[in-house]
Amino acid sequence: MPRHDGGPFNRGTKLGMPSFFRAVFTGILAVSPAWPAACLAEPTAYAPGLYHLEWQTVLPHLEEMRRTREKTTRCLTGTATELFPVMMQPALRGCSIEPSPDTGPEAFAVDCQTDLVATGHARITRDRADTKGDLNIKMGGKNMTFSQHVRATRLGGCSE
Repeated sequence: MPRHDGGPFNRGTKLGMPSFFRAVFTGILAVSPAWPAACLAEPTAYAPGLYHLEWQTVLPHLEEMRRTREKTTRCLTGTATELFPVMMQPALRGCSIEPSPDTGPEAFAVDCQTDLVATGHARITRDRADTKGDLNIKMGGKNMTFSQHVRATRLGGCSE
């Protein structure tokens, strides 16, 4: 087979793909199975770990709800949905809280299978000690609105 001088990356190689490009292509193929998982991973709204959660759920016109605060310690993966305990209620099954980049890095939108379930928005802020979240929801098809305010203090990593 004839030889050619195709530049600095394939001097003296046989006709075909230059050895430099062959090596790069082989390297890309070797790591490409890991790409889908990395690309599809849900972004975190805060650092995963063990958190002390304190929250208050407020329904308009129900003064006794304003005085009720609940607390728990829970291992969280960093998703916006799990920061708000109300999202575990059966009425909100199938709903999640997704980033809303159009309105800023701290903004999130309630995403349900249909607007008949619920609509809403959330804001999650972080400082050195705490992650704070404010969620506002309107239940679909009803004139029922409520909000939930959460403060989460990271205690460390989760132990399996």
